[in-house]
Amino acid sequence: MLRFHSLRVAVFLGVALILGVTAGVILPSTTILLERSFVAERDREARNTVDLFATSLRERFQALIRQKVDTVEQRKRSLEDHGNQVVSVLQSFRGMAATGRMSETEARNAALDWLVSQPRSETRYILVYDSQMRMLVHPDIARLGQTLLDGVDMKGRPTFAAARADVLTYGNTFSTFERPSLDETSTRLKFGFFRGFAPWDWTVAIIADAEDVQRAADAQIDQMIRDLTTSVHALRLGDRGRAMIFDGAGQMVIAPQGGDAACAAVTTGAGGCGDLFHMLPGDLPRQRTMGIAPPDDAGDLVLYAYLFRPLDWRVALVLSRDDILGPAHEVTRNQALLLGSVLVLSFLAAYPLSGLLVRPLRRLEVRVRALSSQDFTRDAEPDADLARLIDDRRDEIGRLAGAFAFMDRTLREKIRELIKITEERMRIEGELAAARDIQEGLLPKTFPPFPGRPEINLNARLISAKEVGGDLFDFFFAEDRYFYFVVGDVSGKGVPAALFMAITRTLLKTSAEKGLSPAGMLAEVNDMLARDNPNTMFVTLFCGRLDLASGRLEYCNAGHNPPLLLRKGAAPEALTTVCGPALGVIEDMPYRAMALDLMPGDDLLVYTDGVTEAHNPQNVLYGEPRLFGIAEPGMQGDPAGFVDRLFDDITEFVDGAAQSDDITVFALHYAGPAEAASNPPAALRSIG
Repeated sequence: MLRFHSLRVAVFLGVALILGVTAGVILPSTTILLERSFVAERDREARNTVDLFATSLRERFQALIRQKVDTVEQRKRSLEDHGNQVVSVLQSFRGMAATGRMSETEARNAALDWLVSQPRSETRYILVYDSQMRMLVHPDIARLGQTLLDGVDMKGRPTFAAARADVLTYGNTFSTFERPSLDETSTRLKFGFFRGFAPWDWTVAIIADAEDVQRAADAQIDQMIRDLTTSVHALRLGDRGRAMIFDGAGQMVIAPQGGDAACAAVTTGAGGCGDLFHMLPGDLPRQRTMGIAPPDDAGDLVLYAYLFRPLDWRVALVLSRDDILGPAHEVTRNQALLLGSVLVLSFLAAYPLSGLLVRPLRRLEVRVRALSSQDFTRDAEPDADLARLIDDRRDEIGRLAGAFAFMDRTLREKIRELIKITEERMRIEGELAAARDIQEGLLPKTFPPFPGRPEINLNARLISAKEVGGDLFDFFFAEDRYFYFVVGDVSGKGVPAALFMAITRTLLKTSAEKGLSPAGMLAEVNDMLARDNPNTMFVTLFCGRLDLASGRLEYCNAGHNPPLLLRKGAAPEALTTVCGPALGVIEDMPYRAMALDLMPGDDLLVYTDGVTEAHNPQNVLYGEPRLFGIAEPGMQGDPAGFVDRLFDDITEFVDGAAQSDDITVFALHYAGPAEAASNPPAALRSIG
């Protein structure tokens, strides 16, 4: 009896040991697999998060620079107008001397008296000096006749001597320099417009204070930092992950929410945010987020950084490894609970029946020992002994064998299912990221795109209904005088439409390089798209070629929405002529080209059906009448402002309704050649 009891205990302990070893092998291997998957996923998510924030920072900074440039240009125009007015008055006095109404000396003295009487202040005053650098007009009357003291401008040249040399060469010039204030209590940054008055060999300078421009730019940077602070505080991953921004000297530009305490809470390896800056390498790559391996004493810290070179800022995202691996550990704990439950049930069944289970348990033990070398990503190999044990025994032994087989099968299924779900999620994210990168990389982003070409001004915008879209727009020059532009709408949505859009754009550019007309381009591209198109995808397209010297616009419309021609004093005119079917449907289709003559000041609006088919919560469409109403005043020489007004109106109309289709708008303003013709535009006509 004692031997039987010992045997039962031995069998029970043996079963407990085998099942415990099985759990010990399965759980670590599953944990390693899950940790690798979650680490890779969180790494990608962290990089994408930092990249998205860096893109927002880059766009804000570019907008600030553009605004500062606009302010400086406005200041230059104002000073130039003032200087021209002063010279015009001097010419009037010179004319009086030329007609004998007064002597030359009287004319000069009268002109100087008028100049001295002009208003003067720190923000703007008039300065006149002659070829001997003697001051003829100065805010301080006591300095008249003295030699003008010359400092240096921003290029390191003598300010007033260099300005006079430039005036003699070019007629006028601008200069930025430092000069004492009128009360001589400080040195202030000045901006001046210089113009010569040749009859008396004078140099006229309109001097203005430039510090207000810098103060405005500094205020905008401060506002940008305040706006970014809100975004940085909201930018986090996991429970303890935080974001922050350092400057090149390691000073905190934007601290994380919670300051040093938040940085220290991420890991014991960082006593404060300053410690994290010293972990950043000095050679961060440009335009790319870098994952940084922290020092060995940094605990479980994970660090990502992005260098924004224009401001020498470093965007840093710090995570805790515990946050990254938390979900994986949660899954492991659930599996451990499942295995523990099975083990407990097995133990309870094994001990009372251990006397009857000794012999079959030995065979079962062999199966359990073999589990440690199994690949749980594959189906189990057939086991005849286990099958017989399950089929022949209808008692606890058979049920235990069945429970073991069920545990083996369930574990394999769960692990394969988990791997499949993880791989599918990674594949989908990779596909969407690739499609988004392709589409963003293909579309032009900089507006105005051709600041050196005053004949045209344009702006375009594309808003996809999903992660990627099927709309497209592009523009480029050929032979310097011909400006090509295309707007299209690919059937369908998602990655296939985005790839079909990329193919269409490439084919169009290749055809344009051959010197083909819009009709020839669409015919050639249609043949290439339709020749190998198993999914029967197609694209509606409007293609135009504008001769910037004459204003002649040749275009071809392949089933696209009619563009709007906007002329001063006239209602918007829809170019309703359809020159052929959509591209990619049928090969060898003829396309008929159309042409019209644009006059200086004419505008052209090309759009996709996402504009007119935008709907509000009551499913009422935006429609062409409302579009015509927005377009009727024209673009007024500002395509960017027009595009903003149009999208603001669409946003107000839809009132939060979900976007059902991609929206693309292309706005072109034709300013005309250097010598614009005054003849009326020719009527719309076919040229092919």
